[in-house]
Amino acid sequence: MNKNWRIVHPDDYFHHPYSQTWLSEREIEIEIARRWMEANSQDIIEVGAVMPYYAEINHEVIDPYDPKATISDFMENHDLTMMRVLSISTIEHIGTTDYVELERQNVVDENAAIQALIQLLDQCDECLVSIPIGYNPYLDRWLESNLDKLNCFGYEKVMWFPTATRTKSLWNYYESVSTISPHSYNSPFPLANFVLFIEGWK
Repeated sequence: MNKNWRIVHPDDYFHHPYSQTWLSEREIEIEIARRWMEANSQDIIEVGAVMPYYAEINHEVIDPYDPKATISDFMENHDLTMMRVLSISTIEHIGTTDYVELERQNVVDENAAIQALIQLLDQCDECLVSIPIGYNPYLDRWLESNLDKLNCFGYEKVMWFPTATRTKSLWNYYESVSTISPHSYNSPFPLANFVLFIEGWK
């Protein structure tokens, strides 16, 4: 597949009223996911219910908490072999209390997200996994140590400012990523400031 699909110009940022995507990394993630799905239309399974809120889909969605999921269960209980797996800002929540308590970003299992990502990468045929850097520090540390083993690219938020009608932002694309350590969540701009996109092992 031609790598040009990875490059999203500001005019193509995905803006949708649900969750006001122009306020967050969703404006990049959803557009890239849409392009990936167009090129990989068969055998897709989604981990974490995101795309059902933005498009008509015909693939299965694994999510234990979301009503739009077609499989109400945890990813760890399923074999993803021979599947094309799409997962948008989901893996970093595994092992946290984000969906079962009101407390956000409280990691209760330091290895859960790491093991889930390894399972996904080991089993699937192809994948597109987006991870907002800085959200789960344990996952980030593993990613930093294994970037050289991952087929990945990244987007960094370099501008963000609100206007009277809509927030404007600018994301820089990086064809390769050698480190994620300089990036934080919610700093200097709100929410994700760097999103790592993983397509599999090298």
